[in-house]
Amino acid sequence: MDYSGILTDFIKQEILHGRSIAMNDETDLLASGVIDSLGILRMVAFMDERFGVKVPDEDVVFENFQNVRVMAQYIVQQKSAAQA
Repeated sequence: MDYSGILTDFIKQEILHGRSIAMNDETDLLASGVIDSLGILRMVAFMDERFGVKVPDEDVVFENFQNVRVMAQYIVQQKSAAQA
């Protein structure tokens, strides 16, 4: 599954509301102002709804939401751990 693409689409449609900002999987979403603390909470809810990934409170840290690549890796890790 293309987690990065799905996350990017969600960010562009739901967080940026169609505003055009050049970004890729490595763009620092926090430093560039794309995502703030409310945006992180929206991402947590989206990950739960779309991918069935429950993000525990202790994992709701900026490091896990720095960029799309990191978020996609987090989803893969959580899904792997749930299957083990």
